[in-house]
Amino acid sequence: MSIVTKTGDQGQTSLYSLERVAKSHLRIEAVGTLDELNAHLAGLGLEEIQRRLFELGAILADTRSNRTFETELATLETQLYEMETALPALQNFILPGGCSKAIRTHEARAICRRAERIISQIEGLPKNVLPYINRLSDFLFIAARKFNHDAGVEETVWNSKNVI
Repeated sequence: MSIVTKTGDQGQTSLYSLERVAKSHLRIEAVGTLDELNAHLAGLGLEEIQRRLFELGAILADTRSNRTFETELATLETQLYEMETALPALQNFILPGGCSKAIRTHEARAICRRAERIISQIEGLPKNVLPYINRLSDFLFIAARKFNHDAGVEETVWNSKNVI
């Protein structure tokens, strides 16, 4: 069976609710951005997050979905706080960078923030969808710090004296 359907050749696609929408529809833009985020997470050891992003994409692609992300949000917050307590406290803003895993995670965090901006424009979202994606960007920031910490790479502090 081929994945080629040719049903999108005119610039429209179907949601799970069978509605036909433009490929530029906010829900499709959000799902595509989550897919991009998921691809950036490949190989970083964050497969559980990748699975949640697929679930989140399915929720966004179905206008009838009322599935909440309550348990997933609580789990993510627990993991975030555990990881954060194992790191030195932040005293300054830091620049994205460091080891290759940290750099990729910072890139993923930026994509996550873009997904959040798109998702925040969608009306009628199930409970905890937006808080989950918001917390995920925090999680990715802390994960990048942890990758650098574990690799022995020092964080680069942002020097505010260079601001005009």
